[in-house]
Amino acid sequence: MMSLSLSLSSPFAKHQYRGCVAAVARDGERRLYRKHQHHPLPEGKRRREQILICNGRILERRRRVKTTTTVYAKVTTSSSSSSSSSSSESVKRGETTQSLDVNAKRGKILLEKWSQKTQSFAELATVPLLAVTLPQILLNQQNIVQGNSHLLAGISYEGYACGCLGNLLLLSYFSAIDEPAGRNIQAIGVVNTVFLLSQLFFTGNCGDVNLATYAACVSVALFGVFSAYFKKQMFSDPTARENACALYERALGVVGYTFVPYILSHALFKTSTEVSQMLALGAFAIISLRCANDYFGWSEKKNVNFFALEQFMKVKWQTLMGWTATLLFSLLPIAQISTSTTDPSNIASLSLVAVVLGGAGNALMFARAWHIRDWCWSLGSFGGSAVGSWGVLLTMFNYGHKQVSWDVFAALSALYWGWVAFVMWYDDQCKKKANI
Repeated sequence: MMSLSLSLSSPFAKHQYRGCVAAVARDGERRLYRKHQHHPLPEGKRRREQILICNGRILERRRRVKTTTTVYAKVTTSSSSSSSSSSSESVKRGETTQSLDVNAKRGKILLEKWSQKTQSFAELATVPLLAVTLPQILLNQQNIVQGNSHLLAGISYEGYACGCLGNLLLLSYFSAIDEPAGRNIQAIGVVNTVFLLSQLFFTGNCGDVNLATYAACVSVALFGVFSAYFKKQMFSDPTARENACALYERALGVVGYTFVPYILSHALFKTSTEVSQMLALGAFAIISLRCANDYFGWSEKKNVNFFALEQFMKVKWQTLMGWTATLLFSLLPIAQISTSTTDPSNIASLSLVAVVLGGAGNALMFARAWHIRDWCWSLGSFGGSAVGSWGVLLTMFNYGHKQVSWDVFAALSALYWGWVAFVMWYDDQCKKKANI
């Protein structure tokens, strides 16, 4: 008489009692009892049976339904050694599949927790970035109340105006990619800068800027902030809302794309005003061509070829604005470094606290930017922290030893570069474990 046995590996055997083996078998495997086809189960659930076999007879059979299917077993005859080996291989494959599924699930949970942490880091960056501008605003207000408005003349309103333009460009970009933390930081930056520029304007420290120009700039800035949060409330008609936002984005994009080459060329390369104006005029011609293409749809026609500008014509306006602001914030600190190395006496006017706070805010945002692999945001946050903070800190250490000692510079450098390395390594590990 052919005897029956259950081919099992040790992890799957429930218990052994007087020559009887209790085990778990999974539907879909070849076995000696019927499949239960009369009661189909929802997807993701499996019916399992616990059977007790002794001397070729099934003594007990238990059924249960479970959502996890982690056990593989096969009932075979003891006279077939090849079937037994194939059953063992099936069990091993089941173990491997189970292990991979569990590890992938754990990896996804770990990745989700890391994503939430990067979001928290980006939100936390609001605190140090807010603290960069707020002390200057409070100091200006104190001087105004005490009647020392002339002390505000040393503040460059052009620099703050450029910063506000960059904040507005990035505000539209973060609103387009739906990143609330980045949007909040840029909105706070716009409001703070507008308030500081108002202090300079009403104390007569904004040069030849008249009231109409000031009012127009402030109106555009406030419209950008409110439209980023209350777009639907501001325009009930979807068509009017779309047209107004498109007009705002194009106008802001034209201004940013025109003036950024002028600012960077004049600050970095110390070019003459005429050369900078020519560069700005060329940029204005290119961005105007883009506006005309959007209106007439030239790029969609086969008989029109823009050559090197073909890809430029297809880039979204928000992306174009984001990259423009990124170049501005990443490269403009080089001008400060160049000035400090040329004339070290200017280092005395730099605040170590402001440099460290700015670097901390950008470093915190880098974690979120790198996690979502947004190259525009990653380059901007890394450039703002590496060039705008650590680079300036390096010049302060090399040319102003009284301000930054070796201990302070080494500690801040290790903290910053260690954070950047940790973010890149840990994010890569989390995505590998989640099979992404």
